[in-house]
Amino acid sequence: MNYALFISVLAIGAAVLICGCMGLPGDGDRNQTNETPVGENLTVGEVLARDGNFSVFVRALDAAGLGGTLAGPGPYTVFAPTDEAFSRIPETAMAELIDDPKGILAETLLYHMAPGRYTAAGIAANDTVPTVQGSPIAVDAAGESVTVNGARIVRRDIPAANGVIHAIDAVMIPPDVILLPADETVANVTENETAVNVTENVTG
Repeated sequence: MNYALFISVLAIGAAVLICGCMGLPGDGDRNQTNETPVGENLTVGEVLARDGNFSVFVRALDAAGLGGTLAGPGPYTVFAPTDEAFSRIPETAMAELIDDPKGILAETLLYHMAPGRYTAAGIAANDTVPTVQGSPIAVDAAGESVTVNGARIVRRDIPAANGVIHAIDAVMIPPDVILLPADETVANVTENETAVNVTENVTG
């Protein structure tokens, strides 16, 4: 074998070795599998806790003893009010909810959960969506955005291992939960009721 032929063989061998290590363009894409989004390995409760925009909702779930519910098998569709949504609740109403964690707070939170997995498209295809609380929520998909009981879905289809989350811009109150108006307090209501009772007794 002459010197020129020897050099040619070495060059071809090196080229084959380099191609084998690096692979052809596009081969890596074909061999790789699609990675599962992180949220799909976490429960709904874990996704909410890690997100950072639902801290009030997460604390409310814990206060009402419902944190474990969203760790179950589900699946659940959760309409999660953002922290900004909770900030819009009047102080008197928020105080009422906090003062009754196992009662009206729990009822309100369960009203934000639907049994089953509803994507935003699936929600928009229905007039109502059932809830774990029992009362259905009304859906309006006539405009550019989807609303549930007037609350707009601002982030949709957040995946979780046991369901899906939709962020909403308002807290939904179940129809059977009556909260005090913003300008009323428990003391005012009690005084008003007492005045009514006295008037009825006098006129009666």
